[in-house]
Amino acid sequence: MVALRPATRATALSLAMAAVLVASFSFARIAQAADVSQDKMPASYAAMMKMKPMDVMHMMDTEKTGFVPKEQFMKFHEGMFDKMDKNKDGKLAREEWLGQIHSTP
Repeated sequence: MVALRPATRATALSLAMAAVLVASFSFARIAQAADVSQDKMPASYAAMMKMKPMDVMHMMDTEKTGFVPKEQFMKFHEGMFDKMDKNKDGKLAREEWLGQIHSTP
């Protein structure tokens, strides 16, 4: 291992800390962007399948970057599941999947 002078070591440490800070802000931005409003999502999976593929992608790409990171993709589908699970039992029945059931009071 190469020994660094104190000034070089401090500079390297500062650069490493800056890189970690930038990475953490970037991840927070992606996680925040993945918060898709429930009212913009299709009511059912069947309704989503009737949409144009690029329209679905644009719903997930809230930052308008032209791509969908895995975090945004997964967050969108978790939101779809939550919206479709009308009785909130953690499962989708046939009627919920097709959008044939409404929320229970």
